[in-house]
Amino acid sequence: MQRSVIFGFCAILGGCSTIGLGDLFTDYASQMTPVRQAINSNDLAQAQQLLPTNGPSHSNYLLNQLEQARLNNLSNQYDTAQPYYEAVYQQMEIKRQAAKVQLSAGLEQSNALLTNDSVIAYTPAPYEMSMLHSYKALGYVLKNDVEGALVEVRRANKVQTDVLTANQDDIDASVKEAQKHYPSMDDVIKNVKNGYQNAFTFYLSGLLYQSNKQFDDAYIDYKKALEINPDNAYLQQDVLYLAKKQGFDQDFVEYKKRFGEPTKQADNSGDVVVLIEQGLVPEKDEFVLRLPIYTSGGDARFYSLAMPVYKDNAFVPAINEIRIAAHVLPLSPLVRLEALAAKTLEEQTPARVSRQILRLVAKEKVRAELARSGGDVGNILANIYNLASEQADTRSWLTLPNQISVARTQLSAGDHVLTFGAHNSINFTVSKQGLTLIYLTSINNYFNSHVVQL
Repeated sequence: MQRSVIFGFCAILGGCSTIGLGDLFTDYASQMTPVRQAINSNDLAQAQQLLPTNGPSHSNYLLNQLEQARLNNLSNQYDTAQPYYEAVYQQMEIKRQAAKVQLSAGLEQSNALLTNDSVIAYTPAPYEMSMLHSYKALGYVLKNDVEGALVEVRRANKVQTDVLTANQDDIDASVKEAQKHYPSMDDVIKNVKNGYQNAFTFYLSGLLYQSNKQFDDAYIDYKKALEINPDNAYLQQDVLYLAKKQGFDQDFVEYKKRFGEPTKQADNSGDVVVLIEQGLVPEKDEFVLRLPIYTSGGDARFYSLAMPVYKDNAFVPAINEIRIAAHVLPLSPLVRLEALAAKTLEEQTPARVSRQILRLVAKEKVRAELARSGGDVGNILANIYNLASEQADTRSWLTLPNQISVARTQLSAGDHVLTFGAHNSINFTVSKQGLTLIYLTSINNYFNSHVVQL
């Protein structure tokens, strides 16, 4: 009898074919900690060696592709990164085939009831998909392929538009109910209204449209970015300038009342846009949630559920301004990805809590059956397995930056030097009536820069 119990127990483990044993007992954030430490130490080669690699059938496969692509970006291997991003995009398009998704998702949900949410195939959140397309666009920008970049920013913006048009009323009500049992993440979320609107993607598309002389399209996307981030002074100036330039008189009058006079454009000058990403998006932590589960006899028993949560306070950037000659330009945030990640998690809370409760009930039934048929051996095996496998799903794209900020100014045509923090100065050239993009990345000891004439 005990031998059959052990075989049955092993069958449970064998059914979790979408993950390895290491994934079952070690959460994703913990697995990625050495990778993030290597990035912080500016050891990208070590980070790539430490990154977990998984096959297409693994539940973390798409997430692994995103992490690999981002590490290639940080290593200036943009051509190598693009196929990883494209593979994720194509897989997400395939997932639109509802019948196949429902079948595979049903099997994954069944396995999840006996293990944890990590066996469910990872689906990138909307904010992660918008960043995927933004990074693909930047890859094209660095090759001076504006048309290719515009294809990607349209895809990035479509991700947000599609989610925005969905009805969120019922979700919002469920979130409020579930959050009664959950620790507050307001310190990280702050004033972010949802987990998918990303002003950075709209701003990037506005820049590309502007460089391509599609000023009406640029104006539309700058306005969308401003709606998400209304306090950004650079966005205010962008919509003021284009409203006047394109003859949107009613808009211009309204914006002028709100933001004042637009900055005058000098003839012998060009625009310089500095985009800087700082830090790494935070890891999810584990929160133990105690909920009552009622037995068939009506008795309430309290059980502990492992749930993911963001416990850290909001990120404080190390660099808040840049200097170009006598110009000191404050950096203004376009997007705080930590806030989008935390808001996304908050919106997912009702479904997560429901799955956890169903999982707890299923595991308890298995334990009771093993105890009945296998006595102490079955009971001990089941209890050990339940305790070990009850872990929070801490998966997310963990090589993303924490925050992306912008500074924009006009400079006279010619050579200039940009300095900030303790980093080396950056030499660049401004062309008359041109648009110069300087893209910077600062992650602890890691630093990278790109200068592109758009």
